[in-house]
Amino acid sequence: MRDFIDYLKWKPTWIGIITFSIFFFLLGQAYVYPTLSFDFSVIYEWETWFQLIFINTGMTVLNYLWIGRFNKDKFQKKKPQNSEV
Repeated sequence: MRDFIDYLKWKPTWIGIITFSIFFFLLGQAYVYPTLSFDFSVIYEWETWFQLIFINTGMTVLNYLWIGRFNKDKFQKKKPQNSEV
């Protein structure tokens, strides 16, 4: 569980979540195919927010299980090396 919390503290995790949210909203929900336009009134529908939260939660957990566990050394901040000469 501690590794998952460290994964959530990692900045690229949140950049990925925000980027996915924007593309999901613009291309998955607001884009209307037959008219080739955007309908931003979907922001007021609770189904849009439910789907976004549900999909983001699932994607975050799956990315942690698939990518994060194997690269946890890269998530930790490195201490500067002391160069004593």
